[in-house]
Amino acid sequence: MKTILRYFWYQEKYNLYRTVNGFFYYLRKLPLVGKSIPESIFKSYSFKSGLFLILHVLSIPSRFLVKGIWLTIYSCIAAFWIKLLSNNQLDFWQIPSDTWLLGFSMWMVFVGYTYRFGKGFEPFIAKSEREFMRNFGLSQSSFLQSQLFVEPIITSLFYLPALLIFSSLSGNWLYLPLGLLTIPTGVFSGHALNRALFNRGIFARRNSWQSWVILGTGLVAAACLILFRNHLSPIFLLPVLVCQVLLIWFGYGYLKQQTNHLDYLYYCMDQSLQMDKKIFEMTKGNEYIRQGLQMQAKLSMEKGKDLSHLSGMTYLNALLFDRYRSVLTKKLHFRLGCLLAIVLFIEGIRWFSKEDIEISNANYIEGLPFAFMVMYAASMGKAVAQMVFVNCDISMLHYPFYREAKTIIAGFHYRFLQTVKLNAAFSGSLLLALIIFTRAQLPIETYLLTALLLLSLTALFSFHDLFIYYILQPFTKDMEVVNPVYKFLSGALYWVAYLNTQLDLGSHTYILLVSLAMIAYVSIGYWILLKKAPQTFRLKS
Repeated sequence: MKTILRYFWYQEKYNLYRTVNGFFYYLRKLPLVGKSIPESIFKSYSFKSGLFLILHVLSIPSRFLVKGIWLTIYSCIAAFWIKLLSNNQLDFWQIPSDTWLLGFSMWMVFVGYTYRFGKGFEPFIAKSEREFMRNFGLSQSSFLQSQLFVEPIITSLFYLPALLIFSSLSGNWLYLPLGLLTIPTGVFSGHALNRALFNRGIFARRNSWQSWVILGTGLVAAACLILFRNHLSPIFLLPVLVCQVLLIWFGYGYLKQQTNHLDYLYYCMDQSLQMDKKIFEMTKGNEYIRQGLQMQAKLSMEKGKDLSHLSGMTYLNALLFDRYRSVLTKKLHFRLGCLLAIVLFIEGIRWFSKEDIEISNANYIEGLPFAFMVMYAASMGKAVAQMVFVNCDISMLHYPFYREAKTIIAGFHYRFLQTVKLNAAFSGSLLLALIIFTRAQLPIETYLLTALLLLSLTALFSFHDLFIYYILQPFTKDMEVVNPVYKFLSGALYWVAYLNTQLDLGSHTYILLVSLAMIAYVSIGYWILLKKAPQTFRLKS
């Protein structure tokens, strides 16, 4: 145990030393301050040791505060659901008596079970921890045990002030031992069960069925706590405390008697290296081509549609989209799935509250500008623009015939139409969701205005990324972006969408003017593209 505690203390110092070194590294890069900081500061171990102690002491109050904030958040969530489902006003200054028990129970489910118990099934070791073991030549078995046995206890102790205040305010001191044992219970029982499965040849991996089962049961448990909150009683806390003690006892005992620490550690190291490789693949390249590279990696050469009746550039673009249709369709299905989940969540609240939510025409119009941000988040325009460059244009732009005006315009037409189809599927679904949300009780002109707005947004987000790509073509043969204007315009729509959510300008006239302005932008941009794209659509040097 002494070795385990020493390893934990060493890692605390190592992590803070790295933070201090990084801080001084960036300070030395500053024009004025950097010259006054000597390079020898990195070798001043006595100075950094003193700084470590100071920063470590200063970090303790913040850790206490963070744990208190988490308990407060779960209490606020509990108060929100209690007041929402009891049809009371959402006045958080008046705390219902059952808020304490429900909030604490939800904290136990999400922190103790879903997070800590579920984390026991993640066979990954953080890169910083692997570097720490390798750089200092530590015993891997002892290091694994230091992470397993010391960290949950230290984390629980940081909850102590928050639990004391929580128990005092609620008037029930059982919350104190329950809270202190929640994290060790989740950690020891989760790791013990995972090791038992590992010993029987059942290996946990990334997004394994075990993780999904834990997440699903955690969400179901939280929903049951909310729905059956009136049946909750503090009398249940004592049996839970007994179960915690038993789980800690059996979990700790099982883990201590394991003799194959290295076998499990090597498995975790292998899974961690595979995860590093996946992260590298996901983050390679810059943000302007990353989606295109990821789509390339997901390409499956399955048999597509018969395109023998097509020819020329139409055939080339049709073949490209046919090859990537499954990848694009998955992206679209994910967006539609998120929209469906939001609709079901809202309808669930309506059903449980037993009171329909009335939406006035004025409130609906005021909320329409948020459709701009929703369509921005769901747009497929950026993904298509990156796909056609990474998987087609980067090679074809070397050929003179591909840079001819008629070839460029024909390619743009086909790609724009395909992007419109993808975005229209989402905008049409969004319109249907809004009609369901309002129960089709608003005036017909309001829905027509919504349809016009979504139509213009579909045209805008289908056009913008392709337009600036064709007009500016900022990429080199090495996939680097050399045009700063492209970087600015690529992110400009986000700020336009954000401003639409912040300005209190929701009205029929404003929505109509915005829709017409977007249609005008697409029309003028298309005219510019016809004139300029043949001169600008080239690989940059």
